[in-house]
Amino acid sequence: MNVFRQQLLELWERGAKRHALDRALLLLAEMRPGEPLQQLADVSIGERDLALLDWYGMHFGRYLLAYIDCPACSTRLEFSLDSEALRSQSTPACLEVDGIQLRLPTSQDLKLALGQSDLDASIRCLALRCIVSKQGKPESELTMDEIARIETVLAKADSAADILLDFACTQCGHTWQGALDIADFLWSEIDAQAVQALDEVHLLARAYGWSERDVLSLSDARRAAYIDRVTA
Repeated sequence: MNVFRQQLLELWERGAKRHALDRALLLLAEMRPGEPLQQLADVSIGERDLALLDWYGMHFGRYLLAYIDCPACSTRLEFSLDSEALRSQSTPACLEVDGIQLRLPTSQDLKLALGQSDLDASIRCLALRCIVSKQGKPESELTMDEIARIETVLAKADSAADILLDFACTQCGHTWQGALDIADFLWSEIDAQAVQALDEVHLLARAYGWSERDVLSLSDARRAAYIDRVTA
């Protein structure tokens, strides 16, 4: 039986209606089964994303295949990324800026930051959440410049959580940078594979009266052969 396709559909079903952060934790739980949800929510974003890269590599291969549309001329550009090249160096458990001790942000931190009223409030919330200790200065007295420096230090320290890619359009020559959200990229791949599996089940169930389990049990080669006959 093609166990992975069955597991992938079940994973897709559980995550389809969830918030992106909750989906990322759902995927992390696949790599670290048995760990409590709160413990997973306290894993740094960079550590989480590296685990998701491992999950991707186990099931889809080392290279991430994707596309992006040029913002200048809308030409679609296909590209691939080596997951090994996306791995960051190990980072210290605690960081410091202006005498303020920091830790790396977690999924729980991001969830609370995203719930703020505007971007500045979100940035401030995330920075304050990551403060471990400070030298006597009240949080209310931290300036936006200090908050910005904290944000910069956190981004540099956990580069796996803030990946920027350089792009150049082969059609018009436009160059730009784009962020890679590993969790979102992985979910997009899962969603595409799940939709394809559902379409194949629908087609073969109508043609032969097979159950979903019957279709998913077929090897890739046999399933493709039956689909060729149905669509011929």
